[in-house]
Amino acid sequence: MSRRVFVCTATWKDPHFQRGFSKLTPNDQEDFLAELEKLRGLLEEAPHPATDPKIRQAFKAKSYGGVVALRGASLIEYSIGNLIRVIAKYPARDGCSDILLVAVTLCHDHDRLKRIIKSNRTTIDGWHEESES
Repeated sequence: MSRRVFVCTATWKDPHFQRGFSKLTPNDQEDFLAELEKLRGLLEEAPHPATDPKIRQAFKAKSYGGVVALRGASLIEYSIGNLIRVIAKYPARDGCSDILLVAVTLCHDHDRLKRIIKSNRTTIDGWHEESES
């Protein structure tokens, strides 16, 4: 199985995340980006982005339901270390197996994640790769 993994830039450009990322040491920034790339690689190859044993073991994948209703899609939470959380939408759009990474937090701030997702719901729900820059 090979699927594409995209990033919803509207949510990842969040100033709170950007400030937090800039405060990380260069080594911690590299470690975060390496883990994110590892997650992306596993998501591209896994039979299912939430139930695959490799993803569940490495990133503690679990449902992120109840935050916002999306047409024909689910939200999945991935953990990187103890604090970092990445939220993904699967499928990214109707009729595909692509994944859209919709939000990230460096400090396990679920309230902020929920606000980001809710305030960008239209963009996330109607996302198409052609509209990303």
